[in-house]
Amino acid sequence: MRGFRMLLSAAGALAGALLAGQALAGVPSGVHHQTLWVPDYVGKKIYRYYIDQTVNPVKMTSTVINLASKNCNPNSVAVSSGKLYVACNSGFGGADKVLVYKTSNRAYVKTIAGLASDGHAYFAGSGLVGIAFDKHKNMWLSGYAANSLYRIPAAEVTAASYKVDRVVVNSPDQPAGLTVASDGGFWVVGQYSGGILLKFDDATLNVAGTFDYKNPLNPNPSYCLSNNIDGCNPVDGLFNAPEGVASFGGAIWVSNNGGNKPAKTLVRAVPGAGGSFTTGTYGGAFGKPFACPGGLFTASKTGATPQLWVNDEGYGVKGTDCGASEPFQLSGVGRVLAFKSADLMNSKAAPKPETFPGWDKLRTGSPGFGGIAVELD
Repeated sequence: MRGFRMLLSAAGALAGALLAGQALAGVPSGVHHQTLWVPDYVGKKIYRYYIDQTVNPVKMTSTVINLASKNCNPNSVAVSSGKLYVACNSGFGGADKVLVYKTSNRAYVKTIAGLASDGHAYFAGSGLVGIAFDKHKNMWLSGYAANSLYRIPAAEVTAASYKVDRVVVNSPDQPAGLTVASDGGFWVVGQYSGGILLKFDDATLNVAGTFDYKNPLNPNPSYCLSNNIDGCNPVDGLFNAPEGVASFGGAIWVSNNGGNKPAKTLVRAVPGAGGSFTTGTYGGAFGKPFACPGGLFTASKTGATPQLWVNDEGYGVKGTDCGASEPFQLSGVGRVLAFKSADLMNSKAAPKPETFPGWDKLRTGSPGFGGIAVELD
């Protein structure tokens, strides 16, 4: 898997427009502050970028979290109830686990080893990639190497014991990114058979019963989209080492990372009747704007225009191989890009990202999945 990291900075007299009650170009209206959390896979750290849009000029501050565990290669992050959850991946000599921090002061809280109540170690060798919370506050993680999803129920999260109580197999094979659907289910993207996108309904994943490593849950998806799998809406060449997934603008978006070579595209899939899809590909020319897109995240707030954030580990990096070889396994490469729906729909071949104070200073790292989190208030 691969990834990136970066973020927003803010500057300039441009902010005067804010105080005058006018929209500042590239800055979402109705938002006072933006907080971006970005994992640095090889740097073994998390970057926190805080953009204050209430002051003139707009101000960006950054904080580095040097991870409490040195054998953590952070692959993705999630924020819930004042806590930052960091999914560590076992690549590059690391270990599969989750580190927990307070968002308020970035203080380390604990390490989640992925144990069951009987001591079974679910995370060991699983190749953790994605992390997300469902509408019940259950924590879910994807295990790329184990072809599995793992659930830590809300009661365990609240109690801070964090015991895994459910494993979902074939979910799909080689799962990477996962995101909560508008109806509470999950969309999961995987690299099985060249690329596959599945939707699991909430009632399917959170069905009553015991589903552990002895008797795992193997559910049927309600939607399935693939490159070449019969009965799964095959669209030849649609996916190329897909990694990230997000629900945005009435569609599901998937990032084509490309693996060891830039894929340079996002896939837009609109679910239809009878499990069908309408699909399209966005981008395609190197750096216009994508190179090796990884993690995706939708940032939204009532009254504000939603944005799709794309973690691109190879943006602006000449000759990049998406972190496959040492010259490109670095911190401080690539960029986090933000798009409004109109930005993507107005130019399918070369959509232009939002430009805001400091947008070109948001650096990331490579490789790694690069799952980011964005908070708005």
